[in-house]
Amino acid sequence: MTIPNPRRLQEVVTVFMMEGLNVPLARMRVSRCATWSCRMHCTWARWTGRRVSEHPWPVGVRRALVKLGPAFVKIGQILSVRSDLVPAALAEELHSLQADVPPLPGAEVLAAVERSLGQPLAEVFASIEEEPLAAGSVAQVHRAVLTDGTEVVVKCKRPGIDARVTEDLDILVWLAERLERHLPRARAYRPVAAARELRRYTLDELDFTKEAAVAREVGARFASWPRVRVPRIHAATRDVIIMEYIEGFAMDDVEALDAHGIDRDDLVRVGVEAVLAQIFQFGLFHADPHPGNLRVTPSGELVLLDFGIFGRLDKEMRRASTLLMWSLARGDQAMASRYLLRLATLEPDADVAAFRAAIEARYRAWHGSTVSEYGFARLLYDELSVGAHHGVIFPPDMVLLGKAMVTLEGVVMSISPDMDLSAEAQPFLDELRSELFGPERLREALYRSLPAWFELAEHLPLGLADLVDRTLTSEPVRPSPPAVAPKPALAGPTLVLAGALLSIASLPPVRSGWSLPGAALLLAGLVALALSATRRSAPGAP
Repeated sequence: MTIPNPRRLQEVVTVFMMEGLNVPLARMRVSRCATWSCRMHCTWARWTGRRVSEHPWPVGVRRALVKLGPAFVKIGQILSVRSDLVPAALAEELHSLQADVPPLPGAEVLAAVERSLGQPLAEVFASIEEEPLAAGSVAQVHRAVLTDGTEVVVKCKRPGIDARVTEDLDILVWLAERLERHLPRARAYRPVAAARELRRYTLDELDFTKEAAVAREVGARFASWPRVRVPRIHAATRDVIIMEYIEGFAMDDVEALDAHGIDRDDLVRVGVEAVLAQIFQFGLFHADPHPGNLRVTPSGELVLLDFGIFGRLDKEMRRASTLLMWSLARGDQAMASRYLLRLATLEPDADVAAFRAAIEARYRAWHGSTVSEYGFARLLYDELSVGAHHGVIFPPDMVLLGKAMVTLEGVVMSISPDMDLSAEAQPFLDELRSELFGPERLREALYRSLPAWFELAEHLPLGLADLVDRTLTSEPVRPSPPAVAPKPALAGPTLVLAGALLSIASLPPVRSGWSLPGAALLLAGLVALALSATRRSAPGAP
């Protein structure tokens, strides 16, 4: 990759060096990109035995990101929920980047809103406030009233942020290439692949139409929940979202909760169930449910905001994740490690034994700790995060799941310090496990595989006829194709098992409580078993 914008690269390298990262940057052979004064300062510090910065290196990274501006702050915010891409200590330090940043002048932002909507503000809004409600690294939010009197908030990207973020992401990829080439210890985190994935993910997040689509989808799923709300999306462009305004306060504002007479434990249970439902039932979840994104109305409703960072799990991942969390909550670490490995991709040099040992060590530490010392969600997140050290790579959405649980657990602890997340999640996981393995789910699976069962039934008579001929005669019989002729030793048990499954699932047509396809396969299996037994008992049979 060619060197990105040299002037911006010089600024980036200089800031990181001045925050104490001069040694790794020198090993990456990029320190020459810094300013002369920076290099002289670092050289003098090395000769005198002084440290360039007195901060621990994760703190230095966080401080550098803040100095480098909104684009790098956004990168840091995403890395804070991806400890599979960076060391856990750095991810933890970066989580404090969720704080507000100084707002842009209101007139500048409102002009950007008008450009994005493509029509005068007066045609859309009866009024819109220049003073922002909140300002973030990428966007800021203003209150407004639509022409029909509906109260809304308008979220608008900072003008020019796309170009700045793209340029800084190119620099990040370039630095990752140098890091992977010159620092062998960093290769376990796959810096180049991580930087490219981060680039794609961040650019996707800059498109507000995607965030709006996720908010609409989650809102539709929660429409029947009496205690959970997602603001209605009125309109969205790439740069602007207009959404319903809902009065509320941060979920961890204990004084406000008590002032409104809201039962903290009850609210926490609503929040836990809402997050678990998103993960395991919807397969689409808010990946960063920190207090700023979890609001509470004066009447005690939970409001979910800002779906810029979200995760998706397909059916198989939801199933394996449910079994993983269920096993962990019940203390079955052996089964939990199996489900972890089912979710992972193994690198060619993966050390599975070392990975198992590492997660078992974390489980022992959790088992001997109190809830406040080492929570259940932290255990899950640590076990997902440690894989990169051993070549065990988990899907990004699984890591987002773990981080979402950790963030939620932090909110739970701030409101109800003695509440155990694993105990609160257990009833939900038990119910979900019953649904996953209940007769209805089995019936659904069998319906999906019905064509295969019909194909088996179509070829079954010929296969049984061949089996009878081979058993009762000594003359060779032309065999049916191997794909449809069951082996004598396996035909009976296989058919009996298939018939039992169809009977349990009550696969129609059903007569007198019996599934006719199931009964037919059971009968065929019993016949096959009887013939097999006859053959074994015949004189000269092996």
